[in-house]
Amino acid sequence: MYISAYYFGQSMVDDALDRSDTRRLQITGGSTYIVSLPKRWVVQHGLVAKDEVRIEWRPSGTLRIIPEGSSVRKRREVEILLDELPEVVILDHLIAAYLAGAQLIRIQTMTGFTRDHRRIFRKFVQSTRGVEIANESDRIIEMVTLLSPSEMPIHSSINRMYLLISSQIRDIVEVLSGGDPSILDDTAEREREVDALRLLLERQIGQILESSRIEDTLGTSRWEAAEIGNIVRTLERMGDHTYNMSKLLIEQNVPRKISVGERPLSVIPIWQNSIKSLIANLRRHDVKQIHDAKSALTSAGVRLQEFEASLWEGVQGTQEALFLDKLSESLRRLCAYSVDMAEILLNIDAHRNASEVTI
Repeated sequence: MYISAYYFGQSMVDDALDRSDTRRLQITGGSTYIVSLPKRWVVQHGLVAKDEVRIEWRPSGTLRIIPEGSSVRKRREVEILLDELPEVVILDHLIAAYLAGAQLIRIQTMTGFTRDHRRIFRKFVQSTRGVEIANESDRIIEMVTLLSPSEMPIHSSINRMYLLISSQIRDIVEVLSGGDPSILDDTAEREREVDALRLLLERQIGQILESSRIEDTLGTSRWEAAEIGNIVRTLERMGDHTYNMSKLLIEQNVPRKISVGERPLSVIPIWQNSIKSLIANLRRHDVKQIHDAKSALTSAGVRLQEFEASLWEGVQGTQEALFLDKLSESLRRLCAYSVDMAEILLNIDAHRNASEVTI
């Protein structure tokens, strides 16, 4: 059975109705079903008679129509009127425009840009991926995004976040074991890179949710993209705690050498093996490995909680106890966020294996 689609000249209705309306199926030739397309949609995509559209079956049973022959090219632009904003929120608005998928951000002012404004603009460019200042005058600055979604595969960016966090943990262990503290000198730089990757991934996820073309390009469904967004935010929080641990070692003298066999460091090999398994199972989908990692991480978290309680049993607050308590708390949070990640992977697996049945 062949199904075709054509458009007809109906008058335009308001936007709400254009987003959703009901069309009646017609049959022609005894076996071909036809449904009309809204004229406004056809015009918006620059389609004409005999252009092709692609029809995709969705897991939910719905159909998606993609204008393959569209001649219309669009660019998302965001305009920021600087004079209407307090300086403290300018960076927030720039990041919001970036996450909204803006390909051009136009910043305007009637009074001219100050040094503080330009400092904020530089910080924004350094905190993101693929953003450059394209045009600049006394009252207008235009920033463009040069990075297309397909140039940075989602799984590669997630793996990069994981590598940055795990390498920071290795350096922390080395310093606690008596190594050279200077290996932590780039802690802030690594933290910024983790944050930049988080912003890039959230931007890509937003684009997947809006565009079927980008969804196809990146090979990630919209539902899965939303769950991957949760994983990205979980990794970013892990990055925050590795940064906190590094700062603790930089700002305070390590009271004594602590070997990886001692608490609280004894849980680090458990975390390292578990998070490595979870990252691998973004692609592998081995449910047993996910369960094993979650169980090991949960047990490690309990042991750390018990360790923190033992630090204060019959002991007045000491510098070493305070140091170990802060260190243990961050490690416990790492384990807890990793447990969250395991649960998200189980959600993804359940959705992949679910099937729609007629009842």
